[in-house]
Amino acid sequence: QYHKWNELGKRLNAYIITDKYVQFSFEIETGTKREGKKVVGIDTGINALASVSSGEQYGLEMNELIDRVKRCKYGSKGQNKARRALKQRVDEIAIEVIKTENPDLIVVEQLKNMGHKSKAKRLLAKNIRRSIGIWNWKYWLMRIEQQCELNRVSFRTVSPYYTSQTCPSCNHIDRKNRNGIEFKCQSCGHTDNADINAALNIMNRFILGKYGSQYKQENIRSFT
Repeated sequence: QYHKWNELGKRLNAYIITDKYVQFSFEIETGTKREGKKVVGIDTGINALASVSSGEQYGLEMNELIDRVKRCKYGSKGQNKARRALKQRVDEIAIEVIKTENPDLIVVEQLKNMGHKSKAKRLLAKNIRRSIGIWNWKYWLMRIEQQCELNRVSFRTVSPYYTSQTCPSCNHIDRKNRNGIEFKCQSCGHTDNADINAALNIMNRFILGKYGSQYKQENIRSFT
């Protein structure tokens, strides 16, 4: 990895040394951002690490990888190995999303400052919270943002409020709209995978905002 980034760019003088790793910083010229108008919304979750507004899902095996971490003794070599495997899969998914979706702009939920009652923790069953920390979400968002930078893709965030409860067809908001992995609007009857539905709301929230109007015509999906 060091040689890869050293060939692509210039190593900066800043570096971090810990008991587990040495972190170097590189300055890489990636060129100007893409000028196309394809926007992709991504919802982050446990059932699928990345559910995309296009209807695709990536990382459907995350539960299995998390469970492997959970089964190992806390702090053991086996658990550290399982955590590395989980981390590697996150890296692969970040690359896969950019390569497959080929977006010009990616929008995700702003999951910063995640506290005890945050979305990320609510998505985790109590018995696996000890085995997988909030860092996995922060790490995932960092990796997808890095891939965006490397591939000249713009990266934006939006508020996460009610993205899982909102109908993209009629805008009705109701907690009952979502039932597990299924979404069914209590007002108009629109149905979808709940995570993909959330990804659509994430995309629409940016496009309908003051900074996303230029993308509206090409990306907003209509429902009948």
